[in-house]
Amino acid sequence: MRDSEWLGKDDTALEELLVGRWLYRGGMLAIMLLSAVATTYLGIRGVATTADMLTIGALLGLAAAAAVVAFVMRLTDRKIHLELRRRKREGSRP
Repeated sequence: MRDSEWLGKDDTALEELLVGRWLYRGGMLAIMLLSAVATTYLGIRGVATTADMLTIGALLGLAAAAAVVAFVMRLTDRKIHLELRRRKREGSRP
């Protein structure tokens, strides 16, 4: 998300945007958890075939992609949060 997409919004809209993005990031964390559980289960069961190896590779790739998305989203969320703090600080001054 580019800065120009959220800088023009008011405080309430930014707070709503942050909540929605936090929920989305929570979904990314759930994907990472489920991938870890499935990978662990397959590893305990034993990796005997190429299909098992490919499945584990795909699960690990999915977890890594979800982690990257969550991390990049966090960087933008931090900018939005800092902008909200700046606005509130400037608005409270006489």
